[in-house]
Amino acid sequence: MKLAIPAIILLHAALSGAAEPLPKIAASFYAFGYASGHEKVQIMTGPEAFEEIQLSTANIVGPVAAVAVDGSLRICDKPRTVGGKLIHPVLSDVRIPLGMKRVLVMLFPAPKEANHAYRSLVINHDLKDFPLGVYRMINVSPYPIRGAIAREYITAKPGGVANLEPAGQPGAVVPVRFEFFDQGRWNLLTETRCAIRKDRRWLTCVYQDPVTGRMNIRSIPDRTAAIAGVKE
Repeated sequence: MKLAIPAIILLHAALSGAAEPLPKIAASFYAFGYASGHEKVQIMTGPEAFEEIQLSTANIVGPVAAVAVDGSLRICDKPRTVGGKLIHPVLSDVRIPLGMKRVLVMLFPAPKEANHAYRSLVINHDLKDFPLGVYRMINVSPYPIRGAIAREYITAKPGGVANLEPAGQPGAVVPVRFEFFDQGRWNLLTETRCAIRKDRRWLTCVYQDPVTGRMNIRSIPDRTAAIAGVKE
């Protein structure tokens, strides 16, 4: 399916007249799916600098020392020349909440009629807010969810985010159960077992498949490391 042509920005226009260095953001990325033809994207890292990354639906990529322009992180397509000027088409314009210095950007293919190829969701990726050993639950489904790992429980409304940190000794194998609320009752989403680990964190998404209508859960280990030169 062909996506709508994204908005286009000039390399220098958005950055002209900048008197101070652009704010740096340690940005990591996860693609929930790929926009057609845009598995690779360009991240703005300076007034005239971009870094190309290969998006992944299996792993979190980054971090990249991105820059914020007017409070936004711009994810762009490869450059092209139009009318003798070098331009970068914008695939997603990601608004960064004030005060965030480390972010995880989740990208979702946008509908055909959208202005940009990707929709985005920004999550605080600071270790103080999202520590090692934690499952960060993101409910992008239309139903409330609840879950338990060992004896720790969380609930999340549609669009909600919650941290779940299972207690116990590293290496211990504990039960896992997640449910969603639909038609007046709680329905089983998944039931399994996992080992407690304190050396990584996980991004766990609950969503409804747009084709089948079935509820699913996707857990992605987060192995991203701190980036040198970008302060908390």
